[in-house]
Amino acid sequence: MDQIEEIYRRHASAVFRFAWGLCGNRARAEDLVSETFVRLLTRAPKIHTQTALAYLLAIARNVYLTSHKRHSREVPLEGVFPAREVDPGVQIDDRARLDTALKALAELPEGERAALLLRVDFDLPYEEIAAALGISEGAVKVRVHRARMRLAEILEAKGKNR
Repeated sequence: MDQIEEIYRRHASAVFRFAWGLCGNRARAEDLVSETFVRLLTRAPKIHTQTALAYLLAIARNVYLTSHKRHSREVPLEGVFPAREVDPGVQIDDRARLDTALKALAELPEGERAALLLRVDFDLPYEEIAAALGISEGAVKVRVHRARMRLAEILEAKGKNR
């Protein structure tokens, strides 16, 4: 149990950032982090990647993909409900840029978004990203490149629409 606690202390915030990048929603990201560590605890797996972080991010992605299917059938409630807690994005000086970047990131296909987040936000080597996503190293490089290109196109288009 002490080992799990140490892994949680060391990697929970990174798993949260990755989950938030995947789903774009703080509450869902928190749920994904919880489910990731529950799966780690209950399944006591053999880690197939070089680091625990890469393994946790792979679990988080799988949890996201499973929950995404479920959440795709949900519909938003009518009306406006004020948030009770402060969104972390409020603390960033340029809220509009953050919102634009998150929306642009959400427009990327999931596979490209996951590969880009693992490479850019976590600075994982391509080999570990490949292991985490279950694809070849070459495919990871292609996904990261395509994600960067599409993200640039999306952000450029949004900049022209202002």
